[in-house]
Amino acid sequence: MCASVSPLMTAVTEHVLDTALGLAHRSTSGRLCPPMLACLDELPSSAPLPTLRTRMANKRALGLSFVYAAQTRRQLAAIFGEQDARALFALTNVLVVFGGSKDPQFNREVADLIGTVRITRTSWQTGTMAGRTVSGDDIDILRPEEIRRLPEHQALVMAENGRPIIARLHRSIDGRKGRAFLADQQRLRQQLAEAPAERPVPADLAAIALVEARERGLTGDRPEDDR
Repeated sequence: MCASVSPLMTAVTEHVLDTALGLAHRSTSGRLCPPMLACLDELPSSAPLPTLRTRMANKRALGLSFVYAAQTRRQLAAIFGEQDARALFALTNVLVVFGGSKDPQFNREVADLIGTVRITRTSWQTGTMAGRTVSGDDIDILRPEEIRRLPEHQALVMAENGRPIIARLHRSIDGRKGRAFLADQQRLRQQLAEAPAERPVPADLAAIALVEARERGLTGDRPEDDR
């Protein structure tokens, strides 16, 4: 998304969230019902909300939930600062990590979150002092380089205090339903391409806007002044 559009998208998103917050406060239950899910795709470049960290910490009890996506954590740090980016990371209930990350520090932190597993090692000695030695070692369940090498259509999912899992992903365009979706998409594109272009004349748009402004009392004259 163009950088010049980002402030507008941020302002619109903030307005939508503030409106939802006002509805929650006016509700008899003190929360939105049904709840609202704000999906913020490409957060750092499209709508880097300066209030996101505060909203995530305080608005869940009011029925507002957030899903955000970023290419890398470095993007979040560049927009919000290192401390706020870490706070945002810590407030995230469910973390979904895809393969391909080139940030060794991030991969190391994710490996630490996954934890370790204890394995048993057995050593045998031969000769005069023959015997067997058994020891235990703690190793990473997933090493940082294994996180980077996660294949396509798979993602590492860590949900709060649950065990991490490797989830298999299916695109919406895969399978029979996906083929039907692509066929509908192609048919609509063809219909739009064949339809005559009906673009409003700028003068007509200006007249409509002027009438609307007069009806709302945003101008100094009244509609009957044109008679």
